[in-house]
Parts: sequence; C-alpha cells; structure tokens
Amino acid sequence: MTTNVLETRELSKSYSGITALSKVDLEVREHERVGLIGPNGAGKTTLFNCILGVLGVDSGTVLFEGEDVASLPAHERARRGIGRTFQRIELFSGSTVREHLLIAERTREGTGRLWKDLIGLGGPTRAEIEACDEVLAMLGLRELADEPIEQLSLGQGRLVEVGRALMTRPRLLLLDEPSSGLDRTETRELAATLRGVQAEQGFSILLVEHDVELVANFTDRCYILDFGSVIAHGPTRQVLDEPAVRRAYLGTGAGLT
Repeated sequence: MTTNVLETRELSKSYSGITALSKVDLEVREHERVGLIGPNGAGKTTLFNCILGVLGVDSGTVLFEGEDVASLPAHERARRGIGRTFQRIELFSGSTVREHLLIAERTREGTGRLWKDLIGLGGPTRAEIEACDEVLAMLGLRELADEPIEQLSLGQGRLVEVGRALMTRPRLLLLDEPSSGLDRTETRELAATLRGVQAEQGFSILLVEHDVELVANFTDRCYILDFGSVIAHGPTRQVLDEPAVRRAYLGTGAGLT
C-alpha cells in the first residue's frame, strides 16, 4: 500500500490581511515526484516555507510520515527527514566540494565539531569522508571532491546543493527551481541524475519549477497554485493539458515535448 510522506490539510497563511495560501490540500506519496507550479505570487514559496517550518501557518495541518509537524521548528523537521535546495545557489567561497557536504554531515550528526575545524583543531573522520564521497559518487562529482567551489560550472554547483541536501538522509527532498540558470542540456542532465539518485535512495521529491517542460517530463503528478489556492491537480500530463491551465500558464498554442 502506498502511503503519504507529506500531506497538507487546509493549510492557510496570510500577511497583513492578504491571503497567501487558502486551505491548500497537497500530498506526496512514497517514492513519488510531484510538481508545484503557478505564476509569480501564486503562493509556491510560501507553501514551501510552511512545509519546511520557515514560516508558521495560520491554520491547517502539515503531516510528515503521519506526524503533525506544523508546530515544529525548521531544524526539527530537517532532522525528521525533510531536505531542501535553494532557488539561488548558496555555496561558500574558499571551500571545496567535499567540505560543503561535510558541513551538512556535521549538522546532521549534531557533533558541534565544525567550529573546531574552522580554527584548525579538528579534522573529518574516515566515516565522514566516506559518507561524503558516497554521495559525490552518486552525483558524478567524485573527481571534483577537492576542487574549490569557485571552479565549478553552474550545473555542477546545483548538484553540490543537491548533495548537501542528500547528506541529511532525507525522506522528502524539496527542490526550489533547480533548473534556474541552467541551459536545456544541463537541465536534462540534472533531471537524469536526480532520477538515478532517487531510485537508489528511495526518497520522495516535491519540485517547485517555472520550467514547464521539466515538470512535464520529470514529475508523476503536479499541483497548480493560483492566488494561494489549488486550481488543478492530478497526473502531470493530464493537468498540463487542461484548457484552463494551458490558457493561464502555457499559452493556447504551447506544446509539451
């Protein structure tokens, strides 16, 4: 029986009387890839942040693996298995690829040893290095482990962000516009890598994207948000072919490949 990794029930959020989310119901099942699309200002980022715990909700429920986590802070949700990437790449200059993953591993372990590394009093253990290199190998970045982050292409930088999220051992990975800044070839390569890693590790994915072609070819189901409300949801191709959706977001003559 397929179970829900994530479920929101009648999730609502407003700012100074302006409704950002209105009774949003959404679910992500085990091993599934779900898309979330809509125009600017539709509420996608607000929904993401409410799921992550960055924002509190006015009403409604966030269930993660059957547990109501709506009152938990973001770091507690991360420890339970909710990982994320950012729309804008957030990498640290002067650090290597492996060091970025090591930071995530130390955070997950809660060892408090990162500060010691920064002042030269501690180094990574063999187990930590092996854990980082395992993820780098899955992402095709093993040969770049010791490269400065500044030497990477944008596509490789996106993969490092994915790798950092994978170090937290997520059960659910939230991807915030991972194709931003990538060309068509880089986007397809990123999608192929994500499919392979997901198949190996078994997590679920919730994807916020403006690239409709990526959503169409990558996700199993999708939700359309408009003015804070879900106006359509279901199997991705079926939803994107609905006349109202095509008129509103794709243009009447848009085609999918």
